[in-house]
Amino acid sequence: MIQKTIAPFAFSALFLLLAGTLYWDLYWELVWSFLSVVGLAYGVYKKGTLGQLVCAAALLAPLSIKLSLPFADVYLPIEFISTATAVVVFLTIVNAAKGIWLRKFPLPLLWLITFLPGICFSELLDASLKFSALNGIFVVGFYYGCIALAERGIRFPYLPYIIALIPVTAVALYHFAQFEFNPITISGIFKPFFYSHTMYGAVMAFLAAIALGNFPHRSLWKWVFVVCVLLTLFSGSRAALWSLVFMFLLYALVQFPPIYRATLIALAIGIFLFLGGTAKVEEAFAYNSFESHDPQASLVEKSMSVTNVQTDASNIERLNRWVAALRMFEERPWTGFGPGSYQFTYLPFQEKRLENRLTVKNPNSPPPGSGGTAHSELLLQLSENGVWTPLLFLLMWLRWWYFGFFRVAKQSPLLPFFLGLSTYFFHMQFNNFLNQPAFAILFWGTAAYFDYQLSHKDHELLR
Repeated sequence: MIQKTIAPFAFSALFLLLAGTLYWDLYWELVWSFLSVVGLAYGVYKKGTLGQLVCAAALLAPLSIKLSLPFADVYLPIEFISTATAVVVFLTIVNAAKGIWLRKFPLPLLWLITFLPGICFSELLDASLKFSALNGIFVVGFYYGCIALAERGIRFPYLPYIIALIPVTAVALYHFAQFEFNPITISGIFKPFFYSHTMYGAVMAFLAAIALGNFPHRSLWKWVFVVCVLLTLFSGSRAALWSLVFMFLLYALVQFPPIYRATLIALAIGIFLFLGGTAKVEEAFAYNSFESHDPQASLVEKSMSVTNVQTDASNIERLNRWVAALRMFEERPWTGFGPGSYQFTYLPFQEKRLENRLTVKNPNSPPPGSGGTAHSELLLQLSENGVWTPLLFLLMWLRWWYFGFFRVAKQSPLLPFFLGLSTYFFHMQFNNFLNQPAFAILFWGTAAYFDYQLSHKDHELLR
């Protein structure tokens, strides 16, 4: 029925697109992309091979390359495949599920809806529309797509994703060797696949957590865990390293019965305060001289540099970006400046006292190594969308934390998913990767299986 209903509209849209292309001389690349996505989506939908499509997306996401096409910068082939996946999932929801997934798992959809005020008042409408569409594709394709797979008893394709990381790592090691293993070059050795070492580190920490949670079930996961921990260290990302430490603490706590976990945390905080821990923290921020970019610094010294806000340029610039995001939120608390607009609009909101060699003053010529946006998932959403988007995002996290930490047993099938998500809960305070397809599929897919497992407590398939 749905095919007969949609077919006339699809052909009409195709005809108008082709006619518009001839009349206004639009880009043929766009037409080709549109036709390819429609064709792939229709074929997958007819054959019921959504699982194979998601598996292909997991395999190709880490291997995708950013290309600058005439109409936009895109990651190919993953944005092509993820769009087709989203179309298939949308048709599946409309035709078969009758919207039940949206009623049972509404929060990601509501999170997307909160983008609308930001779009309406955007400083850069084109950028906001593309950014919102991209996030919509990721949520529909990867989150609700994985809900559909879970209903069919299909596991999330972690293995294809891990296999794809082998050539990525090999290329990075080759590049590193070309620079004589100079640690200063670590940030760029993962190109063209990962734009920075921080996202590569976030991925490896995430997978290490998934592997740790699966220890009792397959011996293969033990090897995955060891390799991913080593590669997290290799990435040189301080946030990824500390996210692992954070995850290990959580893993240790979930070995105790749920009733004791909050008690142990409260006891640890009490001891910390009693021994004057706050003074030690203030001292660390005031007198820490370790530099993250010091080629002579050890791994421990680099990891400890996170509290150096006196001389470490990376830390100071991150503070500058946070201040700019908060000032943007203060100016437009209800709508923000528009999804995807931060990197183009934050410059006037920077703090003069925090400017350093990494501070961007000319958007067309940023200093080497400056990169990044708000360096915080929540602050980015605050500045771009106003208050509603981060509130919905936090609500999702509160739900995951309540069930993942306070209710989960140490042998629960929920544990791997919770541990994986927990690494990004820590990491997202310092970076933002949800608009990157290689990380988005990992995050939203894991979140989907966690939520599905919660609604089917007797279902043990989802490891």
